[in-house]
Amino acid sequence: MALDVTYTWNFNPLESYPTASEHTDVVFLVHWQLYGSTGSYQGSSIGTQRVTYDTGSTFIPFNELTYNTVYNWITASMGIKTMNQITASVYQSIENQINPPVLTQQAPWLPTGSL
Repeated sequence: MALDVTYTWNFNPLESYPTASEHTDVVFLVHWQLYGSTGSYQGSSIGTQRVTYDTGSTFIPFNELTYNTVYNWITASMGIKTMNQITASVYQSIENQINPPVLTQQAPWLPTGSL
């Protein structure tokens, strides 16, 4: 049975060049985090993604950036396939907490608590 996992992407901090292409505060690197949770189980993944400003596109001033704008940058830069792989990794982390694929157990002949 598939788990009902809630995912949240977060993008913070954003690294920017003071000036580039005649603009100020031009973002070039996004630190991302993906959090997943179901019940009391949680998983996460973190990383960075380089983004580039296309001089033919509309420049958005830093203080006017929105979550959706940065999410779209990440989707375009990283690609849906990679984002889905990261999501699957977080899902698997949660699944492994619920149904561990490996158990570390104390030898049955030892007294309790002597692991």
